[in-house]
Amino acid sequence: MCLTDGVVRLSRWDPASGDVAEAAAWYGDPDVLYYSEGADAQPFSAERVRNMYRILNEIGELYLIEVQQNGQWTRIGDVTLAPHTLPIVIGDARWRSRGVGSRVLRLLIGRARELGWTSLTAKNIWMDNVRSLRLFESVGFRQVESGVDAAGRPYGRYVLVLEE
Repeated sequence: MCLTDGVVRLSRWDPASGDVAEAAAWYGDPDVLYYSEGADAQPFSAERVRNMYRILNEIGELYLIEVQQNGQWTRIGDVTLAPHTLPIVIGDARWRSRGVGSRVLRLLIGRARELGWTSLTAKNIWMDNVRSLRLFESVGFRQVESGVDAAGRPYGRYVLVLEE
């Protein structure tokens, strides 16, 4: 299954293939690690990414984010549409802050509506992750809760109510 707007395509991850080659590189990027896992996170091995993908695929719909480049689709990140979480990673730094994230979220909002969902939740967005905060707010998510993790890092929980 694919979702696309012609510029961005979300392709379902195939657990049978176990393909995580690009993702292993993304989860070695210090920015990805910091904003997804925290300050002390270590790079993910391919096996750790594969295990994470299996779990994300079980709790929701795991997609690989692709962009149209020179007539071909290029993988640049991943996102999971799940009832209580919406983790998104633009793993290829060249594509960050270029509007890809908002296109991804709009595609997922459409998919959630198809599924009959009434809301979407971004479980924990670190308050120092300004790009992510702006992204979610730009498509209508609103902060409904805040907290501090065990390491003292503040986060917010964001929700988008889906209108009928």
